[in-house]
Amino acid sequence: MGTASRFRAVRDLSLLPHVDAARGESRFSARQGPTPFPLLAGSSLVLLSHLVIAGIFAGGMYLASVWGLGGLEKDVINSWMDYYYFALITISTVGLGDILPAGHMRAISGIAALTGFLMISCTAQYVYQTMSEKEN
Repeated sequence: MGTASRFRAVRDLSLLPHVDAARGESRFSARQGPTPFPLLAGSSLVLLSHLVIAGIFAGGMYLASVWGLGGLEKDVINSWMDYYYFALITISTVGLGDILPAGHMRAISGIAALTGFLMISCTAQYVYQTMSEKEN
């Protein structure tokens, strides 16, 4: 499996939980009632999918470093949490800059940022649409 196909596999694997969570969120939000529980439950499901996707990217970044495709530059990268933290700030498009990608890890980071931007945009639009429908 080549480098490009590995990148595509991580990207595709990361989008599946978000699509499933969005479907689940629509089932929760479709329920009418006097309480905001359905919207809260659906939004929590989507948030959980974002955290899972960060974990998938963290795993992909860790594997990339093991395979010698690049790494993360920081004083000490010694735990899974460093990879998860970097993936989380990357997909949330915050990009604090305290950890820097090197080598092919830069491409994975770019894909993670674009994927995160797409997920956040779609989620925001969907939540807005769902809340607008509930008001009408």
